[in-house]
Amino acid sequence: MSRDPVPVEFQVMGIHRAVARWAYEGEAAESIRRLKYGRSTSMVGRLADELCLISPACDLVSWIPATPQRRRDRGFDQSELLARAVARRLGVRSVALLRRVDHDAQTSRDLTGRLEGPSFALVGRHRRHRGRILLIDDVATTGSTLASAALTLSDSSDWVVSAAVVAKVVTKGATQPPVRRSIV
Repeated sequence: MSRDPVPVEFQVMGIHRAVARWAYEGEAAESIRRLKYGRSTSMVGRLADELCLISPACDLVSWIPATPQRRRDRGFDQSELLARAVARRLGVRSVALLRRVDHDAQTSRDLTGRLEGPSFALVGRHRRHRGRILLIDDVATTGSTLASAALTLSDSSDWVVSAAVVAKVVTKGATQPPVRRSIV
C-alpha cells in the first residue's frame, strides 16, 4: 500500500465529509481481509495511523458496529479497534454510539439489500451531544451503511457527522443510497 495516494473522497447522504485512505483494491483490500478474516489485529495501529492522516477534525470518534454474530465469530469488531486507535492518536474520546438493530451482514445482502443498508439505534448517554463526530469503518461499498448511521445520529442530536474508512469500493455509475428511517 502506497503511503502517497490521494485519499478517496466520496459523497454520502447525511455525512458532512466522507474520505477513504485507499481504493478497495490490491494491497489495501488484502490488508482489510487479513484484519477481518485472518484476525490479524497487529495491523490496526498502522491502519489507524493512515486514517489519522485523512480524518476530518472531530470532538468524538465512534464506529460502525459489526453484527453481533460477526463480532462473536471474530472475537472483536474491527471498526471498533480502528476507531479506538484513531481516537487515541487524535487525543479525543471514542464512544460506542450505535448498535445494530438488524443482524444481516452487508456482505450477505444482494444489491437492493446493500443499498437499503443496516438499521441502527442509539446507545448510551451521548444522545444530546453536540459537536463533530467522526465515524470509522473498514470499507465503504455503496455508502448506505454510513448514510443509515448518520440518519440515526441526526434524528436525536446536533452532530456534524464525518466519516473515515480504510478503503472505498470505487464503481462507475454508483447510485446514492435511499433515505432510510432509523429506529431510535
